[in-house]
Amino acid sequence: MIKKIAIGSFWFLFFSFLLLFLILHFSGYITEGLPPSMGESFFHNRIWFGLHISSGIVVYTTGVVQFSPAIRNRNPSLHRTLGKIYILSSIICILSLYIILPNSSCVACKPSQYTVTSLWLMFVLLAYWFIRRRKIEAHKRMMISSFICAAYFVSIRIVDRLGMDVFRKLFSTEQAQYLASDIFVWALPLAGFHFYWSITTSRIQRAA
Repeated sequence: MIKKIAIGSFWFLFFSFLLLFLILHFSGYITEGLPPSMGESFFHNRIWFGLHISSGIVVYTTGVVQFSPAIRNRNPSLHRTLGKIYILSSIICILSLYIILPNSSCVACKPSQYTVTSLWLMFVLLAYWFIRRRKIEAHKRMMISSFICAAYFVSIRIVDRLGMDVFRKLFSTEQAQYLASDIFVWALPLAGFHFYWSITTSRIQRAA
């Protein structure tokens, strides 16, 4: 029961912040236009920016269904179909990110942004590789890892708005503050989940 409440609370908070992010940013795009870094031409960066946003929304919404045990167990065909959509949308989002990241306004964040984007791609490809070989548990872990990386692009907005005072106290320069906060958002949950999985695997192996 506690686990279900925790999972439900996580998804509620995540999508609340996602909705807030979309409302704030899209209202700004409508009234003020796209950021200058997106260029003047639709076929410059704007098309990739649009692909990034639209495919990212698909990734987040399909992710909820994919990680629901009830839906996964009761309707495996839907799970497989949405899994393909999730992987394809992730790849589109990742490739568009590689194109627009050089124009990122946060120069200090670029090493972190390229790293988490590359990890996202690696986890998605590994998830597909494992499921083709019927390695269900490894597939599940890679899918969750990929979603942690994907969630970074929403989670970092939360830290920017609510948590930057902590990093300002810890680091003296603005560049270090932004880089540290950026890495913190994806590296801590990713390390935590993999540490948990390693403990779980060890327990299973000892029990066997």
